[in-house]
Order: sequence, then C-alpha cells, then structure tokens
Amino acid sequence: MRIALIILMCVTWLWGAGPATGGYAGAFARIGTDARSVALAGALVADVNAGQLALTNPASLVHVQRREVGLSYMSLPLDRSLQGLSLALKLPPSAAAGVSYLRAGDDNIQGRNSIGEKTEVLAYTENLVTLSFANRLSNALSVGLNAKLMFMNLADEESKGFGLDLGIFYHRPSGFNLALKIQNATGSYSWKVAASPGDRVYTDHLPIIVSAGTRLPWRHFTFFGQTDVVVPKIKEGKRVVFGNAVPVFRLAVEDVFWDRFYVRGGLEQTTPTLGVGLAYSIRQSKDSRVDYSLSLGKTGEGMGHLFSWMFSL
Repeated sequence: MRIALIILMCVTWLWGAGPATGGYAGAFARIGTDARSVALAGALVADVNAGQLALTNPASLVHVQRREVGLSYMSLPLDRSLQGLSLALKLPPSAAAGVSYLRAGDDNIQGRNSIGEKTEVLAYTENLVTLSFANRLSNALSVGLNAKLMFMNLADEESKGFGLDLGIFYHRPSGFNLALKIQNATGSYSWKVAASPGDRVYTDHLPIIVSAGTRLPWRHFTFFGQTDVVVPKIKEGKRVVFGNAVPVFRLAVEDVFWDRFYVRGGLEQTTPTLGVGLAYSIRQSKDSRVDYSLSLGKTGEGMGHLFSWMFSL
C-alpha cells in the first residue's frame, strides 16, 4: 500500500499548480497555520490536528489530552514570512479552550509614486489573535467557537477588525470523523485613510467559508477529504451583498512508518502538496512532533519552506 502513496505523490508533482483561489480579504490566515496542514492540502477540518486544534476547527479542542503548544515558521517567496503560536488546554469535565497568534508580513515592498519612480521601501504586517472555546454535547459530538481580533499595518496606515468562526465535530473511537466549520460567520476590518477633507473609512469584508470534511483511517493510512465553499462579500453602494460562491476541493493522504515517521501528500484543487513529519518523546511517549512542508506556490511565485513543532506539557 505504500506504493500507492508514492504514486499519488509523483502524480501531484507532475500535475502542476492550479489556479489561485486567493484575492479575498484576510488571505494570510488561509495559507495554513502549520506544516502538517499545508502538506495535507488544508483538508483537516475533520482531524484532531495536535498543536493547531483551534485554528483547524475550534470544535476539535475537546480532544486535547494535555496542554498542547504549537509553533510554526514559514519562509515564503517574495520576501514573505508567517509565524504562529498556539496553546490549547482542557477544562474539565467536558470543555477546552485555546489562544492562538498568527503573524504574516513582508518588510521589502518597493514603493513607487504616480509616475512609477521608486520611493521608500515599505513594510506590511498582518496579525491575528484568536480566542477559542469548545464543549462536548455528547461523547461523539462537540461544538466550538473562535473569536478573532485582527490588526494590520502598512507603512503609517493601520486597520483593526473582528471575526467569528463556528465549528461542529463528530468523532468515533475508530478514528472516523465528520466535521463542519463556518469560517468568518461574521467578520471585517476597516482602514482609516487620510483624505481631503477629513478621513475616509474603507472596510474590507472577510468572505464566508463553509467547510465540510471527513477523516477515514485505513490500516496505516489516513485519508482526508474536504470541500470549501467560499462566498465573498461585495460592497454595492452602501449595501454589502454576497458574490458568487467558489468551491475548493481538497484531498490528502498520510502514511506512517514504524509508528513514528509520516509521509504526506495531497491536492488543493489541482495544486499538489507534500511534506513529512517525525514524532518523538521528550517527557512522555510521542509527546512531540516536528513537521516540514514544501510549498510549491499557486501562481509561479516560487517555493516556500514551512516548519512547525508541537509538544505537550
């Protein structure tokens, strides 16, 4: 069966990158929060993604066994980088909570004036702070909520915003999971731009993303499938209306060797993804894991390298 995984990874390499699905507000938070998620095409809404539970699906928080810490660093082309920190802990008897921080930035943006002449070099940062809570409704079913605070900075301009995510998680002891997540059930951020006379306020509305997914273990493999429906919000005059829904399909598989080494591959639309991982022990059996993913890019911008580390306390 390992041959099947190798074939899948080769096919994803040869298939090539598909069309970009970005272009909406808050895109930095949809790149992926950790290397494992990116390696598995972001198809983990129905997975207990240790170290990144809240950002994957807040309802999965109830499956945290001990306090978990996740760290991520992503070196991306075009002078971009992304860093993440996540903490999750159990709240007996049936709840869990988490806090996460995500930062993306580019400190080498060449500014130009109206006739194309070079001006100063600009820096841009986007910051996301997420407070999460989840509770069990039964042994198999849980619900969760993310409250998100956003802070953006471009040169001397600043923006602040707020958003909410909702999640539902169904888990069986066999490892078969089903999940639903509504990302940005409400959400926007506003820029105050100097204008004559006074200031002008510009609001970016976050798209609603409805994700439905499943996790299916089989022998030493785990298969993931997920469909996202992206519904942009468009401002028409003083009204905000919904644009045309855009579906995004994700498929992935993870194989484990000797119960310690992981090989991963998948497809986000037609964009291939792949990565590896290693579980090891510090204080307790396999309480830590380090992951790596190679980002092939979606629009020919070049490759990026993604690293993440998870450990339990």
